[in-house]
Amino acid sequence: MPASGSAIPTIRSNAGLVRALRGRLGSVRFLMTASGLAFILVVNALIGYGILQSRREALDAGERATRDLARMLEAQTLRTAFSVDQLLRDQAFALDTHPDGGRRGSAAIHDHLRQRRDSFGELADLVVVGADGFALHHSADAPLPPFPLSDRTYFTHARDRASPGLLVGGPIVSRVRPGTRVIPLSRRWADENGRFRGVLVALVDPTRLAATLESQRIDRKGSVILALEDGTVLLERPQDRIGLTRLADWPAVQRALAAQDEATIRGSTPMTGPAAASSAAAISGGGAVDSLISVRRVQGYPFVIVATLPVRAALADWQRDTAAWTAIGTVMTIAIALLTAFVVRQHARREEDQARLARASRRIRGILDSMLDAVVTFDTAGRIVTFNRSAEVMFGVPEREMIGQPIEALIPDARGGANDRDLTALRRDGRAFPVGFTVSDLRLGAGPCSAAPYPAAVGARRPGSSPALSPEEPRIYVGVIRDMTRRKQQEAEVIASKTQAELANRAKSEFLANMSHELRTPLNAIIGFAEVLDSEFFGTVNERQKSCITDIHDSGRHLLDIVNAVLDMSKLESGQFELCEEPVEVHEAVAHCLMMVRDRAASGGVVLNNLVTGAVATLWVDQRAFKQVILNLLSNAVKFTPGGGSVTITAGLDQEGNEDGGFRLSVADTGIGIPPEFMADLFQPFRQADNAANRRYEGTGLGLSISKNFIDLHGGTLTCDSVPGSGTTMTIRLPPSRVADHPAKVAGQAVGAA
Repeated sequence: MPASGSAIPTIRSNAGLVRALRGRLGSVRFLMTASGLAFILVVNALIGYGILQSRREALDAGERATRDLARMLEAQTLRTAFSVDQLLRDQAFALDTHPDGGRRGSAAIHDHLRQRRDSFGELADLVVVGADGFALHHSADAPLPPFPLSDRTYFTHARDRASPGLLVGGPIVSRVRPGTRVIPLSRRWADENGRFRGVLVALVDPTRLAATLESQRIDRKGSVILALEDGTVLLERPQDRIGLTRLADWPAVQRALAAQDEATIRGSTPMTGPAAASSAAAISGGGAVDSLISVRRVQGYPFVIVATLPVRAALADWQRDTAAWTAIGTVMTIAIALLTAFVVRQHARREEDQARLARASRRIRGILDSMLDAVVTFDTAGRIVTFNRSAEVMFGVPEREMIGQPIEALIPDARGGANDRDLTALRRDGRAFPVGFTVSDLRLGAGPCSAAPYPAAVGARRPGSSPALSPEEPRIYVGVIRDMTRRKQQEAEVIASKTQAELANRAKSEFLANMSHELRTPLNAIIGFAEVLDSEFFGTVNERQKSCITDIHDSGRHLLDIVNAVLDMSKLESGQFELCEEPVEVHEAVAHCLMMVRDRAASGGVVLNNLVTGAVATLWVDQRAFKQVILNLLSNAVKFTPGGGSVTITAGLDQEGNEDGGFRLSVADTGIGIPPEFMADLFQPFRQADNAANRRYEGTGLGLSISKNFIDLHGGTLTCDSVPGSGTTMTIRLPPSRVADHPAKVAGQAVGAA
């Protein structure tokens, strides 16, 4: 029994603890605090994941940077080696054919070699060594060296080996320019029977060979090494950062080259030079640096390229970002914690805020008096309760005279029906003026504000009748009155301006059409007379006259094209352009347009790719308009594509855009692209992305606008897809009814409007 009695208080205390805990867990304060902590954990977890992900991305970007450095040096080396090899071949032929080729110290040969050296930026000197080991010719301004060069490796290899290929030797100190290190590239010089006549040597300046790399500021990113296959280091940039003379002292690179011709690895970079030693000590405190290493073996030449980037340098931006994100996470944690505490505190102070809101309601009168618009409050019977100062100024009546008066004394049609409408108000002197009248419902009790406007709530109740409202729920309507006199005047002015602009635009179109007709007649005469003069019908002309005649003809043709474009635009805007439809073979139209832009593309170094090689489709279109559209698109693509780019035209049935077999033609280029902010105005007339006075590309800005209107007349669409810096694709789509052999025939089809 005692044991049973002692268990009862324990059970009761446990039940009380459970109730207290349940009440604590169910409180709003606890839920808010728990939500804040959970949000803090989620935010910090996301930031940590982003930091780890950005580290992997930084290392990947570092590997790409080393590969890019290696490729840059490879491209420069290949270009130099190929050019030097071709130069030495040409020199061998010149020496064989020139009568002074074998005579030592020929002035003509010296001038020739000096000119070739000056035209080749990487060359320090060109030397021709005879079979006896003495220099026959060279491009230097100094006299020929009197000492033999037979101890040079490039001479002994060429003499002892019959290989005619390019020989690359290790860096040597120039004897003509003391203190200058050069890289010798040589070829064996033999007569027609293969007998050894000497060696042709091109001495390459390493500092000029690395000029491209110097412009990339590789000293802030990493280093690059150019070496021979036997490990001899030819070039290192920055100078003496690593300080190796042979790649055999770098085991990691040797293992990578033994496995494959191209690889990117992570390993230690030996730092042996004086500048490299201080750099390594500054970075890691030791003789090696953890780096990203990219190795490449140059195909066709005995070169090996190594590019390095310290891991610390690759992660420098990541470390700064990590510090920033850590700070952001800390700030967000503090901000969320403070916000949670603030919200919890605000919940506890809700009662106090409600009291403050009640006190603030007494300030409404002051706010109403400070408003620029007239504010009038009235009851359900329409009697005015308050009348602010702006209303006194607007109607010329003091508030004391308007209290209790009907709202119709100010606005006769105040009970007309719809809310927020334009009405006519009366001033004290009887003058009428336009106003905007907005009414809202305000309940001055515990109940919420009603959404019903004054006219709907009051109905047909007239002023003077008693309000049908209980004392517990008084209702007041707030009317905001705005003087619309100035606005109405502005609307009238806008309408008049619009009408005037439309008339001016119509007059402009008619003027352009008339002037285009008047200008084409003398232009045709100018072009015709230029063609007659160029054909020398009236007599022989000299070259300067021919050039002037060509300029006159080209200028006249260009001006005629502009006039025709303006005339077409004028007809399209006025709706007077009519289609002359006929069957047109797509591939023939494309070929004709490509022939017209071929010379311009060739002069600009742009490759034209015609993928419309066969009979694609026969279209029922206006042949001149259809060709004009294709020519405009091709001309724009060639004009905005830099040298080395390409323009590709394709055509076929559009299964994607029209399931019934419509037609699609695309012109894609690899040019400069179109800025996104200009896409909205792309097809507007006389608009160009570059509108500066000194713009780079000529043109009137009518081509795309005319093309768009021509395609619209045919019931099709012209769309543009462009990426700045990558190129633009213009796509023409015509409906199935324009395909001549499609079941949907064009007979009876109405001409579209521009």
